[in-house]
Amino acid sequence: MIAAAARPGFRDRLHPAATLLVLLGALTFNAVLCFANTNLFAVNETLVMGAEGVILVAAFSFALGRTLGLYVLLAAFLSYAALLMALRPMIDPKAVRDVMIPIAFYALGRRMPDPRLADRAALWSGAIVVAMGLFEFMALDTYIQFFNVIRYYVARGTVAPSDVGQDAGALFQSGMRPDARALFPFLGPHRASSVFLEPVSTGNFGAILIIWALFRKDMRFRLVLAAMGAASIILADARFGATVSIAAALAFMVSGRLPKAAFAALPFLILAALAVYGLTTAEKTWSNDFGGRILWTSMLLSSLSPAAVFGLSPDKPFLSDSGYAYTLNQIGLIGFAGLWTLFILLPDGSRRAFRFKAAAATYICLLLLISDSVYTIKTAALLWFMLGVAGGMPETAAARARPSAAYRPAAATG
Repeated sequence: MIAAAARPGFRDRLHPAATLLVLLGALTFNAVLCFANTNLFAVNETLVMGAEGVILVAAFSFALGRTLGLYVLLAAFLSYAALLMALRPMIDPKAVRDVMIPIAFYALGRRMPDPRLADRAALWSGAIVVAMGLFEFMALDTYIQFFNVIRYYVARGTVAPSDVGQDAGALFQSGMRPDARALFPFLGPHRASSVFLEPVSTGNFGAILIIWALFRKDMRFRLVLAAMGAASIILADARFGATVSIAAALAFMVSGRLPKAAFAALPFLILAALAVYGLTTAEKTWSNDFGGRILWTSMLLSSLSPAAVFGLSPDKPFLSDSGYAYTLNQIGLIGFAGLWTLFILLPDGSRRAFRFKAAAATYICLLLLISDSVYTIKTAALLWFMLGVAGGMPETAAARARPSAAYRPAAATG
């Protein structure tokens, strides 16, 4: 009877392989659909949403357990989202989807926090991204024969046909740098998009790999993972990816001396500074550099109505260039404050795990300055899974994860 109780259930035995498949699916499904749209059949927005929905359902099916907290969080957020939609009035499932991604993958990692599983997911994902990026970089003509990226984005409704420029050809608009490269200019203007189909996410993904390598000091192939992250940033000529990697590393080093409240307050201090800047600056012309993007996001924030700040406006202007403005317009200041504070204050298995959370929080806060891509499942799935694993790792596993006892599924109760 004791042996039967200790034997892991079918879902627990399936958990590691299924988790890897879900994470790799989140990473690559857009590339698969792009290949299909280019060579096999027409893709539309419904198919893309359906594929993402299947991945989310699969993640939740392995994340949900007997622990009550996750169900309470889901019920509270869905009730809040329903209230916002009733007050607008406007049904916007995308706002729900944006928050379901971090909840699903954080819970997936937290339910069975095996650091070696996260290591494998990071290494396999990094290998796929770098291999695809090198293929694109060294054989661009062949790459676009199989992956007509801009045609895929038009098919899924992300890009209007009238907005398609001629400079990038079959690549995404940012696939070619109009001026000199920031990183290794001799490599030319091409910015690799890899499986993400656009270079910004490739660079962001590289930063995520570097942050995980920084956290996992006893990981096998740790330097290989860091090199994969650096290669992703270089191939994509990702200035932001390089900058945020340094900022996150600094946050990792100093966070041990800072209280959690400092990171809980960080995005709201940034929001306040941006709002003041946007309301007081006389400058109205922005350029495509970091200073220009700060000006632009400040202008977008200052243009929001009070209703939009609290997520009550039925208007949905284009806010993708400012993650902060987009977030307020989608879930409101109260929803953002509640979810962010909960994320920071959730207990961690070790002090080192909180330092990883602080580095990831720095990455998120900086990314929200220039983009809403923090919500894309392509990069968010792995990041939030890593955060869940780190948060659930016991102190001994954080220090040293043994191959035979990194995690025992039978001990998991959800």
